[in-house]
Amino acid sequence: MSEGTVPGAISKLGQTLIGALPPSFIILLILNIAFIGFVMWFLEGQLRARDVMAEQLFNRCMEIALPAANTP
Repeated sequence: MSEGTVPGAISKLGQTLIGALPPSFIILLILNIAFIGFVMWFLEGQLRARDVMAEQLFNRCMEIALPAANTP
């Protein structure tokens, strides 16, 4: 990739930044990214379960509040 292009300049900048960081900082950065990914995955599951429970509760309340709609 030519260094005169924008992607080439971005690539060179990235390589320079990574090369200037100490290995312990890179490991810390990777651990932080993994931790944030795990937290987001965990919260996604919690929110999905909460939505399912709230939907079931809402549907049951509607069945009780509107009994005429459920009778033939």
